[in-house]
Amino acid sequence: MAAHREFLLSLIQPLMPFGMALVDAVGLQVSESIHAESPVPCFDSAAVDGYAVRAADVRGATARTPVRLPVDGQVWTVDEALPEMTARIIRAGQGLPIGADTVVASAITDGGTESVTISATALRGQNVSEEGSDIEEGVLLVEKGTVLTPSLVAVLAASGIDKVIIRPRPRVVVVAVGSELAAPGRALGPGEKFDADSNLLAAGAKALGAEVWRVGIVPDDAAEVRQLLADQQIRADLIVVSGGLANGTGSVVATAVHELGPYDIAEVALEPGGWQGVGLLGDDEVPVIMVPGEPVSAFVAFEAFVRPAILKLMGAEPVLPETYVAKAAMGMTSTLGVLELRRGLATEDAAGLVVSLIGAPHGPLLVSELPQANALVLLGPDTDFVAAGDEVDIWLLDD
Repeated sequence: MAAHREFLLSLIQPLMPFGMALVDAVGLQVSESIHAESPVPCFDSAAVDGYAVRAADVRGATARTPVRLPVDGQVWTVDEALPEMTARIIRAGQGLPIGADTVVASAITDGGTESVTISATALRGQNVSEEGSDIEEGVLLVEKGTVLTPSLVAVLAASGIDKVIIRPRPRVVVVAVGSELAAPGRALGPGEKFDADSNLLAAGAKALGAEVWRVGIVPDDAAEVRQLLADQQIRADLIVVSGGLANGTGSVVATAVHELGPYDIAEVALEPGGWQGVGLLGDDEVPVIMVPGEPVSAFVAFEAFVRPAILKLMGAEPVLPETYVAKAAMGMTSTLGVLELRRGLATEDAAGLVVSLIGAPHGPLLVSELPQANALVLLGPDTDFVAAGDEVDIWLLDD
């Protein structure tokens, strides 16, 4: 598995980064570290609704001995100086007029518009957000490799930044091959089954942030598969084909891609999985990943091969799943000579991660069990049995 994945990833290069509008870039990793171009706030401003005043003009004000000041209007521009012994209505976020050094909150006044009665002393700088008190000019806002979130968009926009350098969302085309497949939503004919594989693969790619086209079902006809792949190259950064791999190098898919570019279809020491394929199609050398046509096998192939490929296209780090160590909650049997990726349920106790298997050992691969799994358990080729309490490696699943 590791050798096949390494070969696959060697065929893929990250997409070229470019400037993208903040909202469009949400969910993608930023390709550069970003520093604040201006302070936030960029001037001394009111932190609350109230009145801009000079602190000296309201010194000594109390409920019993309030200070009354004329109100000369509202703050429209900070360039209009505030006369002494005068108040000016100000809203949170507005800049202090020249001469003002304090904001009296509306709650300790009578709310007057022509004159205002202030019933408590306000100290110099009270209710004032000083220039740069939120974000100082030049500070690091976003480190390279950070996934852009809505809250980070707010930080960048507040600093006057409208675009980030980012790699685009990979364009992923998903193709299902199989004469026995039918699209969900239509009536099944004799011997047909609904296509879950391409829906699973497309949903997984979309969840990673890719632009996805699921182009439907192609029968087990090499000429039709070849024509569809040739047609889809122009809009794809990656093509994923599920099904059509039976018989490996003599399969329908192998015959189809033979004339489109270099490819390799190999029997990988992986269970479930078996036959897996990679290739480069056309003059643009669009990478193609070929995976088995069975939902659980396609799910495993997505985690082992397709996810890392999409992440590499996005320039993400890391691209490989992180391996955690967990204690087996039950005995686990495995087939020598292959890596078994078994669906598991991981929980955490005071001692760390604990994992149990979902489904019967070497039983049928049931698609209904997929939503129960939050981990894949890695039972290596040298392992035939793991006792309860022994340590095993696991991958935690995003969903």
